[in-house]
Amino acid sequence: MAKPIKITVKGTDNRGDDAPTVGDLLDQIQDFVFVLREVEGAIAEDNRGEIVWRVTNAMRNSPLTFEITPYPRNFAMNIDNRAEEVVSATARGLKELSDTGERPMYFSDQVLDRAEKVFTRNTNGLASTVVDFSEYADAPKLEVTPEVARQSLARILEVKEPAPIAHRELGSLEGLIAKVELDGHGRPLVWLRSRLDGQIVKCVSSAKGLDRIGHFEVAEVLRGLRVRVHGILNYKGLEQIATINVEGVHVFEPDKDLPEPGSIVSPGFTRGVEASAYLEALRDDG
Repeated sequence: MAKPIKITVKGTDNRGDDAPTVGDLLDQIQDFVFVLREVEGAIAEDNRGEIVWRVTNAMRNSPLTFEITPYPRNFAMNIDNRAEEVVSATARGLKELSDTGERPMYFSDQVLDRAEKVFTRNTNGLASTVVDFSEYADAPKLEVTPEVARQSLARILEVKEPAPIAHRELGSLEGLIAKVELDGHGRPLVWLRSRLDGQIVKCVSSAKGLDRIGHFEVAEVLRGLRVRVHGILNYKGLEQIATINVEGVHVFEPDKDLPEPGSIVSPGFTRGVEASAYLEALRDDG
């Protein structure tokens, strides 16, 4: 049997009137239902929604309370178990956002964006939003006041933009030399502009990892010598390299010394045979 959820929305204005604006009221309900639908899609193995949420009652006491109830999208389908799972996951997820700052299960970035809107309205235009899940055993009641909303918004920001975590890994980076100098300890420093994202990375070598660069003329280096350095990459955050402890360098040939397409492409390579037939004959020959 379908069980309802009650949503109470209290507005605020400079005269103390608790009547919400039409926009705030409708948007608050719509965004909350969007969260329910997205959570259901994440729970469903086939990503299909079987629940339609309908407004089944409206209580005109002050503040206004609306009752929304899950109905099956297809006639005569039993959705009781799915509704229990969706409502419990949604209620627990919204509670976790306020309390822990960790991403709840089934909460995608789209769900976080809508939840953020639900909380934001309680800092600008709404005095409170209460979602009563009492018909569902494992679903905690949600009470959003401006104070709770501000705390929840800070938690959501932590989930969406986690603090950078410094780490180290063995790897390599390819780029163009931007600057060469010595540090205060007399070690050679090479500043490398990454070919992938353009970030400038400091390359340090206490041994002889950068010696290979020293064999080139200054003019060649200043023109932007293309190299690949390998060693220990020290990250200050996600995809943000702070420094590289260089163990070795590979210097690429200048572009002008690379072969032209005409020197490596032969029109008569297959002797007039279609490429597919030529490759098939090569396979047959072993």
